[in-house]
Amino acid sequence: IATPDGRTFTLDGECRGEIIPEERGTNGFGYDPIFQVEGLTRTMAELSMEEKNRLSHRARAILAARPVLMQLTDEL
Repeated sequence: IATPDGRTFTLDGECRGEIIPEERGTNGFGYDPIFQVEGLTRTMAELSMEEKNRLSHRARAILAARPVLMQLTDEL
C-alpha cells in the first residue's frame, strides 16, 4: 500500500503446500494443477473459485492489509 504522502506498507500472505508430480484439476493456470494445498488432498486447480479466494496467498495478503486500510481511512 502506498499513500500520497509517501508512506508505504508491505503485507504478506502465505499458502503452504507442496508441488506434486502429476497435474490435477482444471480450475487454474501456471502452478495451480501441481500445487497441493497443505492440509487438503486437492490441488489449487481442483478448488472452487470461492475456496481459492479464501486460501490463496493473495487473499491472505489482502486480509492482512485490511487493518492498515482501515487505519488510513480513519486518518482522512
